[in-house]
Amino acid sequence: MALSNIEKHYNKHPEDLRLLRRHGIVEFETTMHHLHRFLRPGSILLDIGAGTGRYTSALMAEGYPVKAVELVRRNIEVFLKREPAADVVQGDARSMPFIPTATADITLLLGPLYHLIGDGEKLKALREAKRVTKPGGLIFVAYLMNEYSILSYCFDKDRIGGLLERGAVDRHFHIQAQPDELYDYVRMDDIDRLDQAAGLERVTVFSPDGAADYMRTRLNRMSDETFAHFIEYQKSISERADLIGAGSHVVDVVRAKSADNLTACG
Repeated sequence: MALSNIEKHYNKHPEDLRLLRRHGIVEFETTMHHLHRFLRPGSILLDIGAGTGRYTSALMAEGYPVKAVELVRRNIEVFLKREPAADVVQGDARSMPFIPTATADITLLLGPLYHLIGDGEKLKALREAKRVTKPGGLIFVAYLMNEYSILSYCFDKDRIGGLLERGAVDRHFHIQAQPDELYDYVRMDDIDRLDQAAGLERVTVFSPDGAADYMRTRLNRMSDETFAHFIEYQKSISERADLIGAGSHVVDVVRAKSADNLTACG
């Protein structure tokens, strides 16, 4: 994926606006809910693929030290206008030689894998996140889910026939992203395979948005009180195995496999 294509995308679709819309607020609040389960006083965090700093800013406001890494220059500029004291550097999630090994107690990887096509590129980012995370530390890894895209953009837009014909969607209805495309989509078995290959073990997995992306118009019509209940609903059901893969995103909370890491945290 060429840097210029990613930059064009985020110049046209500002990430700071997405997380301020109601479906994005559900995603943010649910992710923060789970992050707070594992944060401890003095936890050091890395936010890799920090975008415009929504998570970094929130964590800084709570007093946590956060180092942010972001690929897109425009996102960094927006980030620093809002948070001039932020420690943010431009970099690629697949190679961060400027970050020492075993730096963070918790590493956030909440975006880069959306744009890394195929297992090989994703594994580079997962292994690098594993390197910069302390032994026993946690990595929050976000993925885009196959079924949301199939239902919302393939069936709903009446394009599924043509996509199947040209092999962009396989006979099992799994999207087959090409190297020059912007997004890659996964299922839970893909995530399981990546964890195994990267030497990672799962602590938990959750859906940060559930039905929120399907319900954008309805969310916007809800009263503030009803919307607050919807956020609590999503937090409550976010780890249900029968619902995990149905939303547009999944966050896989993992750590390096080790004999010392067999006791569950949190």
